[in-house]
Amino acid sequence: MRVSGTPPTGGYDKRRFQRFDVNQPTEVRSPRGNFEATLVDISEGGAFVQLDQTGFENNLFVELHAEGSEKLHGRVVREFSGGFALEFDDAERKRALSEIEKFKATVGKMEAF
Repeated sequence: MRVSGTPPTGGYDKRRFQRFDVNQPTEVRSPRGNFEATLVDISEGGAFVQLDQTGFENNLFVELHAEGSEKLHGRVVREFSGGFALEFDDAERKRALSEIEKFKATVGKMEAF
């Protein structure tokens, strides 16, 4: 797993939490089925998941299963061509923070963007 980051270039970043590049294979489990995907980045507040499937409408709850990581549960807040943005609730944010700390320990210094 590669964990890195790039500072934002130009403009003001309105994100509430720092995002960290992960680019890790993951499985998305949802009421629509199970799909192979890539966890592109993660923050305490959510994640971006890349996959070829569409139809992940807002408010759909999904689980992310990445090898060596805890399951993460979230709610789709935006679908894009090629993926969707996921938001974590308060309880899941603690789990996401724990996973980010594991990623940092695995690869040493990790930069946010």
